[in-house]
Amino acid sequence: MTTVEILVILTIIFGAFVRTVFGFGDALIAMPMLTLLSFGTQTSTALIGVTGLLVAIPATFHYRTAIKWDVIIRLVLGSILGIPLGISLVKFSSAATIARILGVFLIIYGLYSFVGSFHDRKISLQLDSKFFDYLFGMISGILGSAYDSHGVAIAIYGTLKNWTANEFRGILQAHFMCVSVIVVLSQAASGFWNFEVVKMALIFIPCLIILLPFANWVGKKIDSVKMVK
Repeated sequence: MTTVEILVILTIIFGAFVRTVFGFGDALIAMPMLTLLSFGTQTSTALIGVTGLLVAIPATFHYRTAIKWDVIIRLVLGSILGIPLGISLVKFSSAATIARILGVFLIIYGLYSFVGSFHDRKISLQLDSKFFDYLFGMISGILGSAYDSHGVAIAIYGTLKNWTANEFRGILQAHFMCVSVIVVLSQAASGFWNFEVVKMALIFIPCLIILLPFANWVGKKIDSVKMVK
């Protein structure tokens, strides 16, 4: 294995750890780092996509009692509308354009999290209409298929809806699991998968088997109120 491949594997494993502990965030960490390593955008997207699916399956089972399946159905339907748009963005845009869009997206989310950390009161909006489930699901589908960042839109939505910590993790992971199946299949059909993706996936999958129990243990040690905030 080359040095770059080793760094890619370590990056993906660290992203999976963050995803398991907090419920999302793997792509927010992994995509910028893989871009800095000059690793192929489509290959990176495919690797993070399959990693997210593998992490979401056991997490969904773990938090199954906190999942609101009616919300999941609406979020997934919205995501299905957004997935083709995200796939087209990656397939027909240059790597430089994608990097700029990702950078702007990370800055906006960073500012949102930074400002929110200074408020003791939860940010709460009247988002009772089911329309918002579809809307945030569509945004998640676009970001997920383009950058494997399904979680950011849903995490912001969950914060605004004041979900509990277990609802937050459960709904996120169930949504990830459903959408990731569609995204991974769409990415494979669009030519994102190649021999390099398969080879590296076979390397990091055994690492995930060891990592996930430890990450779940760490997640249980985090205060639920601080975690949602």
